[in-house]
Amino acid sequence: MKKLSSLTAIIILLCLGFALCLTACIPFGTISKSKKINIDDMQLVFEDNFDGELDKSVWKTSFEQPIRRGGYWTDEQTFTKDGNLIIRTEYLENGKHGNGWYTGTCLSQSLKEFKYGYFEVSCKAPAAEGLWSAFWLQSNSMANNLYTDNGKTGAEIDIMESPYYNDPTLPSDKYRNTTLHTIHVDGYGEQHSSTNSKYMKVQKNMYTEFNTYGLLWTENEYVFYINGYESWRTSFGVSQVPEFLWLSVEIAGESGSGNPSNPNNQFTWAGEITNNPSSAMPADFVIDYVKVYQYK
Repeated sequence: MKKLSSLTAIIILLCLGFALCLTACIPFGTISKSKKINIDDMQLVFEDNFDGELDKSVWKTSFEQPIRRGGYWTDEQTFTKDGNLIIRTEYLENGKHGNGWYTGTCLSQSLKEFKYGYFEVSCKAPAAEGLWSAFWLQSNSMANNLYTDNGKTGAEIDIMESPYYNDPTLPSDKYRNTTLHTIHVDGYGEQHSSTNSKYMKVQKNMYTEFNTYGLLWTENEYVFYINGYESWRTSFGVSQVPEFLWLSVEIAGESGSGNPSNPNNQFTWAGEITNNPSSAMPADFVIDYVKVYQYK
């Protein structure tokens, strides 16, 4: 499978950051308590509970470029502990790439892909300003701007995104404990387009308790779920090709030594990581499991 180019990766970051910067005018959505996910006609085809060492036949924790927005992605920041996957964010002196902010990623690109099904993560988001944790699906054709066909040959499907712990672009902290679902199609160039849900308030504390975020992907639509109940559905940009799993944390705010080549584009929409008290660090994105079901 073709790897994402460094230029493409940069374009991904620019476009996703721009899309999230526009979300301040999005109203709150409603989770439907009458529409619960039904997997009776489905079978479990993939499950990782992160017991023991990380399965490197499924996951990789490195990316082709170490710089990621305001910090570095390194292997050392992604690990398993006590039956969970941990993606840790912290400031390191004399780190692998020098002094700076470090975090991590975990993706199944070229190792495990799925076409259609129900995808679910159980996780706790990091409780810190300036961080953006996410569970998403991606395709190589989308990432490399190969087609412009409204997503049929690949889309970015953001199942859970949490950059709102203290987003200064929003009017108050009432947006804390919310997530968005977003679809991006047609690459990350001039033809790029996207749509997203309203802000979805999570019922339980998403920073201290495990919540589940799910996606039912069929050939006709996407249906999103929070803690098993429907939160949004759309037929926009439905991918018709296999996609890989991606868990990640990105650092907004201070670019520091993490992005010296781009000091004026600091992605401050999620706040400044340096505003956090020392007690907030290290901040962990804690993943209990990832599961995939498909129809029998």
